[in-house]
Amino acid sequence: MNPIIVLLQYKIYANVQIYQFLLLVWVLGIIWNLIKWIRAIQITKDMYKRIENHSEHYHISDFIDNYQEENYVVLRTNYVSSPMVMGFNKTILIPDVCLSQENLKNVLLHETWHIKNHDVCTKQIINLLVIMYWWFIPVYRLRDKIDLFLEMRVDNQTTNPFSKEEIMKYMHTLIEIQKNIQSKNEFKGQSTHFMIQDNAHVLEYRINYLIDGMYRKKTSKILMIVVLTLPLLTNSIILESEFDSPNSKEIYDQSDIDKGYIIKHKNGTYELVLGKARFKISNPNDDCFKDVPIIKE
Repeated sequence: MNPIIVLLQYKIYANVQIYQFLLLVWVLGIIWNLIKWIRAIQITKDMYKRIENHSEHYHISDFIDNYQEENYVVLRTNYVSSPMVMGFNKTILIPDVCLSQENLKNVLLHETWHIKNHDVCTKQIINLLVIMYWWFIPVYRLRDKIDLFLEMRVDNQTTNPFSKEEIMKYMHTLIEIQKNIQSKNEFKGQSTHFMIQDNAHVLEYRINYLIDGMYRKKTSKILMIVVLTLPLLTNSIILESEFDSPNSKEIYDQSDIDKGYIIKHKNGTYELVLGKARFKISNPNDDCFKDVPIIKE
């Protein structure tokens, strides 16, 4: 720890130390990313209004017979190439392309669960976490894994009442939508990361999960205990710099000296006595000894 402390306290300019410079860079990075995030939200709102004014308006019940759940608005538009929920609007956007009745049903059910789960809010919380710790590389990995988890949860919720044949059709829908994304230019703009959509890697994992199992894997209880106790254990360990203990000459101050006394030996030498400690002195008339009594041997 000592070399690290010395390095962080090294002055690089005037009285500015390295750790102060690093903190400044951290804060500036947060401010910069926060500005980009706020701007992206505004762009999303503006783009949504534009899409809303230039699209065909429907409801889920217009596409699914005997639909009994909350009847969200559906916008058919050529501004997007894949189904999505944009921003915090409880509206489903679908591309203006020819989709079979089965595929359209799967798409709407999928996006409906995203709205019910408030997945957009979850993503924004993760975005704020990334903004706060923008320099910590694993946080980007965490964001990707959260995205994957949200999609897998929706897949499970959507296909839960399905038969095996319907699950296969659902997987076919995912593949068809992915082909549609790759065959067109994706919606451009800084608001893209606010949309719930797929990428090839996420889709591959989701398809494999649906094919492999249609079953749930349970995490080992021992592993869960370790994961839960690890944060507690790491906070119980504190790393600090080690410094050499001060020697005996450095542990006394003037108040300690005033409580002692000086012995004048027969040979003319002087010795200061502080408790059990004794120190030879050359000049008993020094100012620091003016209140110390002198005892002759």
